Amino acid sequence: MEELTGVLPDGYHERGPGGALLATTGSLIPALNGVMSVAAVPDSAEIAALCDAAEAHVGELPWSVRLRGEPEETIVAVAADHGLTTRTRQPFMLLSLGDGRSARQAASEPATVRPLRNDEHEVFAEVLGAAFGAPAFVISSLYTPLVLGQPFVRAYVAEADGVPAAAGLAILTGEHVGLVNIGTVPEYRRRGLARSVTARILRDAHAAGARTAYLHSSEEALPLFEYAGFRTEEYWTFFTA
Repeated sequence: MEELTGVLPDGYHERGPGGALLATTGSLIPALNGVMSVAAVPDSAEIAALCDAAEAHVGELPWSVRLRGEPEETIVAVAADHGLTTRTRQPFMLLSLGDGRSARQAASEPATVRPLRNDEHEVFAEVLGAAFGAPAFVISSLYTPLVLGQPFVRAYVAEADGVPAAAGLAILTGEHVGLVNIGTVPEYRRRGLARSVTARILRDAHAAGARTAYLHSSEEALPLFEYAGFRTEEYWTFFTA
């Protein structure tokens, strides 16, 4: 989030005294605006202060609070005070890339996946919009040519019958790669396309020096990522309006 907000013209981020982060991208995606903490036990006073500060920066944008584990009731009340009353539990998954396992696995996948150029942002938005049931402009509100052209961002598309049918994104920071928005257009599901996108991301990230892959999954997508070798390390709590 800090990498993204650091390159966006309207991006903003600040840290609380305990390390929690307030970051806004200007996107219409709630997870990409708001307050987050990686502390095992988030500080409720820090979260409350950052939520108060968030009001001045998010404006009319959808936003969220994302925390590890099960938050204490004080934090639940803070989120509710800011209108964030929808509570979702998300698996946080990890995969070690140090042994090259993902690279070997990826070699057996169908060779249908290619990286996207930054000027193909509309293709990326259309595929992910169809995959997740969202208007394409919601996706393109963040994934602009500027963002897709950053050295730490890599977007991919899988084609079926010559048609872009699945897509995904990798965020490379140091020895870590985050997998984001792996999705397939409904009429092309159950062909292994999302699996191929995942495998290609892992292979390329390993080649680029990543040693750990991570992601937040939905419960429905767990089998896809478990097939790739990910394990659920813990659960996070996600508050939205």
